[in-house]
Amino acid sequence: MTTERRRLTLTQALAFASIGVPLAAVGLPMAVFIAPFYADQMGLGAAVTGLIFMCLRFWDLATDPIMGWLVDTRPSRWGRVSHWLATAVPILAIAAFFLYMPGQPPVGPLYVVFWLTAFYVGITMLYTPHQAWVPTIASDYDDRSRMFMWREIVSTATLLSLLALPTILSQTLGFDRHQQIAVMGIILIVSLPITVGLALRLVPDPPPKADHPKSDFSPQAIRKAFRNSALWRVLAIEIFVGIAIAGTAGMFLFTAEWVFGVVDLAPVVLMAHFVAGFAAMPVWTWFSKRSEKHLALRAVCFWSAATYLLYIPLAQIGGFWPLMIAALVSGFGYGAPFILVRSMMADVIERETARSGEARSGLYYSMLSGAYKTGASFAIGIPYLLLGLIVGFVPDADNDADVVRGLLITFVGVPLVAYTTAGLIAGRYPLTRAVQAELNSSS
Repeated sequence: MTTERRRLTLTQALAFASIGVPLAAVGLPMAVFIAPFYADQMGLGAAVTGLIFMCLRFWDLATDPIMGWLVDTRPSRWGRVSHWLATAVPILAIAAFFLYMPGQPPVGPLYVVFWLTAFYVGITMLYTPHQAWVPTIASDYDDRSRMFMWREIVSTATLLSLLALPTILSQTLGFDRHQQIAVMGIILIVSLPITVGLALRLVPDPPPKADHPKSDFSPQAIRKAFRNSALWRVLAIEIFVGIAIAGTAGMFLFTAEWVFGVVDLAPVVLMAHFVAGFAAMPVWTWFSKRSEKHLALRAVCFWSAATYLLYIPLAQIGGFWPLMIAALVSGFGYGAPFILVRSMMADVIERETARSGEARSGLYYSMLSGAYKTGASFAIGIPYLLLGLIVGFVPDADNDADVVRGLLITFVGVPLVAYTTAGLIAGRYPLTRAVQAELNSSS
């Protein structure tokens, strides 16, 4: 049932959002830099790297519901999520050290499998509790969007810094790709304890009341949850948004170099893509307040799908500025889906809590995390397999015109189809502002 909750201050909201710093360091940079780094500089090749990242992401899906179950059923005297966030810090930091600083090439597949597995476990322990925190600290329909907006602003600001970092390190200090990746790892390792500590110090995390009904995680309860049309729509949207965003990140550097002839400044262009999304976040959030969350989400998905077509004619010109124009226009839709989908999931959780009396935010957000990882797995694994096995693309060799054309089609086609599908699914989302207001008035 819904209870009155005090709206968090801006300081508290920013403390919560500060965990977006390490989350940004383990998010898209994995696809933008780490996957190509192991495929090229560390000698694994595109097909092997894509297969490893895809398979481990699917294995990682098994840990998401486990983490959700732990969040909902294993609180501590510190609260529901605090102890899980604190435990994630050393696990993720150790795995990051070995993953971002692997030594000299070549490395074997088993090395990558082991440390990437540990890395993903740490991400799950950080990501799922952090999301599940929101329904207990955000007070209403639009305040949930506010909390996720601040987190995405912090995450995107961090991401922009990381995207600019390789170019800065290369041009000012002469760092090669190995050294650039190592600096990213150091940033992640240092930011983890600082941001998690700040959030745990300033943001309330009340433990569940003693008389609160315990959550049921039987197969029947999970099947009942999936009969909720709002839930499966949110999960399906997240899968396709994950495909679109991670697909772009994983292929961008290859596309910039081989299709547009941009190498050293490619991270700067990708940074501009995210700057556009960063600037547009308040616009899409404002639109959702003036209308509905799902209508704003549908609009941003269709915008993104349409604007990716710009890469095709601009590729005929090639060079820095055509790539920059395409990146800026298509980037206007980046970021907003993260805010809106997670806010929509909080609404789903509140309605289900009112119906059943059970707190299942951990389970539901673990499903959402698993949905994004599913999309991201497809977005790295399938394109890399297509590029390596069908298109014939080889990152460190000469590629003829047909291969480069296949790279461009794959780069444009993946987000085009994914964003369009997500927008279509969002059209019939049932939890509107009026439904939520009625739920609150009856609680």
